[in-house]
Amino acid sequence: MTKRATAQPSKYDPSAPKVSRREQLRQERRRRSMFWNVLVLGIIVVVLAAVGWYVFAIQRPGALPGAVVIADEGAAVYPAGNPIPYQHYPPSSGGHYSDPAPWGFSATPVPEGNYLTNLAHGAIVYLYYCATACPDVEKQLQDFYHTAPPDKTYNTVRILISPYTRPLPSQIVALAWDHELDLPQFNQDLMTRWYQRFVDLGPDVQP
Repeated sequence: MTKRATAQPSKYDPSAPKVSRREQLRQERRRRSMFWNVLVLGIIVVVLAAVGWYVFAIQRPGALPGAVVIADEGAAVYPAGNPIPYQHYPPSSGGHYSDPAPWGFSATPVPEGNYLTNLAHGAIVYLYYCATACPDVEKQLQDFYHTAPPDKTYNTVRILISPYTRPLPSQIVALAWDHELDLPQFNQDLMTRWYQRFVDLGPDVQP
C-alpha cells in the first residue's frame, strides 16, 4: 500500500495585503529616487575631496618649477656683526644673528645673517638683483608684499624682500629654509604658492 504524499501547506495567505499596481510604481519611484540621491551625494563628496586635495597641494608639499633643495648648513647663532661664511650663495640656511630683519620691503640690502634669522623663524625671503636701477621690479615686489595673505599661525604677512649685493642665479630668488626658487622675472602666482608652501616651516618658528 503506497503512502499518501504529505500535503504541503499552501504559500497563499488570503489575509496578506495585496500590493496594488499604483503602490508598486510608488515603491519603484522611491527606489530610483534613493539611488539618484546616493549617486549625487557620492559625486559631491568626490568633488569636495578633489578640491581639498588641490588646495592642499598648492599650499603645502609639491615641487614648483625652478625649485631646488639646498644642503643644510646648520643653524648656529653668531654675535651681531660677526662675519659668517657660507658654502652656498645666496644662503638658505646656516649661521645667523639673533635678531631678524623687520617684515616688508627693504630698500637696502639686508645682511645674510639677519635674513637667515627670518628664515629660521619660518618666514619667506625674496632677494632680487638688478645690475642697473629697476624701479618697475621694485614696485611689483612692494605691491606683492602688500597684497600677500597673512599666515595662519600668527596672522602676519611673514615676508622679507631685499636687494642682494651680488649677482643671483636669476633676477629674483625666493628662499625658505633649505629651499630656493629661481625666478627669471616677477611671477606673483609662483611667489604666492612658494609663500603658502613654506611659511612657518623654519627650524625655529616664532613670531
